[in-house]
Amino acid sequence: EYNPVTHDLVGGKPARKPLSEALKLMVEAGYPDGRVVRTGKPLVLNYDFQRILTPELKAQNDWMVRQFAKLGIQLDIRATDFNQFQEKILKGKHQIFWWGWFADYPDAENFLFLLYGPNSKSLHEGENTANYANPEFDRLFRKLQSLEDGPEKAQVMAQMNAVAREDAPWAWGFWSYAGLAFQHWVHNGKPGVVVRDRARYLRVDAEERTRKVAEWNHPVYWPLLALAVGGLAIFIATRRAWTRRETATAVAAGKAA
Repeated sequence: EYNPVTHDLVGGKPARKPLSEALKLMVEAGYPDGRVVRTGKPLVLNYDFQRILTPELKAQNDWMVRQFAKLGIQLDIRATDFNQFQEKILKGKHQIFWWGWFADYPDAENFLFLLYGPNSKSLHEGENTANYANPEFDRLFRKLQSLEDGPEKAQVMAQMNAVAREDAPWAWGFWSYAGLAFQHWVHNGKPGVVVRDRARYLRVDAEERTRKVAEWNHPVYWPLLALAVGGLAIFIATRRAWTRRETATAVAAGKAA
């Protein structure tokens, strides 16, 4: 599956739409070349940035400014600390921002509810930080809440995705990689990006662990032997050097007399 709003299907593979498509949309919206038609003033958007500005993040911000500039849009970086940022979000005084969500349970509904109008952060202190509201999306979400898993539920979710893609309240993104390392006596240790409290599901075979620890942890004596031999060699070398020094001093004193 691919996003037909942002991509075209070329040769059976999704390809991002050209920049010219975005420029056409800018004209349709009344901002040709990034300027307001009625006034001729440049379009300025605010990027509310609330992270510590490392060299890597500064490079990222500069990249974003350049990307918006391709559309003629001036992107203003508004850096704030996290407390001020949260206040902006709560009062609806934000525009472009980064946000993330860890799923509470493995169901698409746990992400779709983030765009449900009555969950608006600024109006109802919900989790809809984009303050997105679309009557059709909200209607479908209410229907979704009463559906069991099955074809009908999947169809409703697909319709909701189509509405959200067209309106684009978010620039969608996710990561789906997870990895874990366990000894073979640990069971149920499966990696995943949704389950955050996986420790409660782990089971340890204590007998197997004890057996393998006893098998693997035999005493290793050769490091001690090597250390003793090395210490003895140093002692002998030091003793010989001291003896030569004392002997040389005694001979020199006898000749002087």
